[in-house]
Amino acid sequence: MTTILQDIWFPADLRRLPVRALPPLADELRAFVLDSVSRTSGHLASNLGSVEVAIALHYAFDTPYDRIVWDVGHQSYPHKILTGRRDAMAGIRQVGGISGFPCRTESEYDAFGTAHSSTSISAALGMVHAARLKREACHCVAVIGDGALSAGMAFEALNNASVAGDLPFIVLLNDNDMSISPPVGALRHALGRLTAEPTRKRSGMCKTS
Repeated sequence: MTTILQDIWFPADLRRLPVRALPPLADELRAFVLDSVSRTSGHLASNLGSVEVAIALHYAFDTPYDRIVWDVGHQSYPHKILTGRRDAMAGIRQVGGISGFPCRTESEYDAFGTAHSSTSISAALGMVHAARLKREACHCVAVIGDGALSAGMAFEALNNASVAGDLPFIVLLNDNDMSISPPVGALRHALGRLTAEPTRKRSGMCKTS
């Protein structure tokens, strides 16, 4: 049986697909993650929840020229599968196999080596500043979860970003309500109120918040 995923080796292959092919690709990618983790162990829930995120980012951005920073990195399996490491998933987290986290020496698509929480925003912001100094027009995207966003390092990076000017820099919040410990603080409550509002009201809230 011919599948969509078997023809996707790198994001350039992904970007040749029509948009209508992306939902069935997501189904195949999710099944592949489930099969891989069941054989080697690893992080299952976080990766099942990041399938559409990985597809959307690599479809919309010109990776690896555009950079994606995955906070913590335990949700990066779909990203790895789409960036030339599908066959290597058989040995993920095994001796001699690929890492369970983004690793700069493993792939040019891994823009930042991660494993610790809440570092993605500051890392991606630093990358976009460096790119501007080199007169590069790349985009930098930080993918961070609601739990990691409640840490002080993330707050400091957001404050820094707020005065950085108009840069091609995006923070993508993966608000999946899953973390080692419950997220806390005023920002958590504000995001909860925002996401609880009907969709028709969200754009107005974003403009006034």
